Amino acid sequence: MSLIRNDYVITPYQAGKWILELSGAHFIVNAYTKSLIDILSTQQNYTEALEKFNLDFSNTLTENEFTGFIETIFTDIPIFKDSSVEAKAPKGFIKFQKKILSPFLAGKIASFISFLFNKKLFWIFFPVLSLAGIFLAFNTPISSLNNISPVWILMLYTVTMFLHELGHIAACRKFTGKNGEIGFGIYFIFPVLYSNISSVWHANKQERIITNLAGVYMQLWCMLIFYGFYWVTQNTTSLYLAYFITLYSFIQIIPFIRSDGYWLLSDITSTPNLLEKSGTEVKNFIKNPIDWVKETREKKSFLLLYGLFNNAILLYFIITQLVYNWKGILHFPVAVLQMVKQMFTFHFSEIILPDNFMITVVFYILLFNTITVNYKKIFSPDKKRDR
Repeated sequence: MSLIRNDYVITPYQAGKWILELSGAHFIVNAYTKSLIDILSTQQNYTEALEKFNLDFSNTLTENEFTGFIETIFTDIPIFKDSSVEAKAPKGFIKFQKKILSPFLAGKIASFISFLFNKKLFWIFFPVLSLAGIFLAFNTPISSLNNISPVWILMLYTVTMFLHELGHIAACRKFTGKNGEIGFGIYFIFPVLYSNISSVWHANKQERIITNLAGVYMQLWCMLIFYGFYWVTQNTTSLYLAYFITLYSFIQIIPFIRSDGYWLLSDITSTPNLLEKSGTEVKNFIKNPIDWVKETREKKSFLLLYGLFNNAILLYFIITQLVYNWKGILHFPVAVLQMVKQMFTFHFSEIILPDNFMITVVFYILLFNTITVNYKKIFSPDKKRDR
């Protein structure tokens, strides 16, 4: 018998902080909140909990004060059995999500590749595959990529994207014993696959880093397979696919969009909600730089530099594309509609990717992401999940 629910999971996150999981939502709690949870989970009633609290914290709260105190602490955390607050999963940037594989089935399939995520094995193969990808990217003549059927590329690339998400699932399951689903959704106007690996919050830092890199890792294995097939058969479609996978993999590691690289940097620096926190830091600095310098906050300089550099990189890319690729940008919606029409009418041979197609795709994604993120920064109140 306890005063709170017993279906929660709490694990160490970093020094003085823990991850609390409730109803699929995750909260970062500090040492004091962790101690309060321990008290509430072991006491039979509020009188006993109050006595334990006052003893442990050398306090003299009354029962009414104690009740009000814990209600304030857990305002947004549905820890109580009769809590009227529902745990809500954080809003994702992937919309219209549809489950393709259940957590059970995704975990079963992922178990066949889990051996690849042995820590020693991973740290041997990931650098080697990355170097192979760099070699491929710089030694593949662009002229060899002409006259390739985009239909075959799309079909085979979709398989590698599934393996990308399966890699995340396999790593998460190996390190935590749990995983979520693999699904389909829409990012901006583009169909994408996603994997639910929220359980990785309970892994240690190295395991979270490996899980973040797991998708790229699996695609680099695909790159090696397709490149090897090219050397045996001289099939240019295989070369194009290996080249394309390499470029996409390295783009994924860029930490200035919500990609694998973003989550990687977030875990390396132990900074949850990195984009939101850096945006808040930039906003505070611009509003009053003198007060910002005087204030003492954890990682404020890093967050400011990341926020400024992030916005500078995105702005530079968007401006250069508007100046040098404006025709491709304007034609892009028409080109996409034409490709969709040709696919639905089975005229696959007529599908032609426009020049700078992938760069234009990245432009629209970054533009959409920049507009939505900055809109939320300006018009949405700051939300804290660290207690």
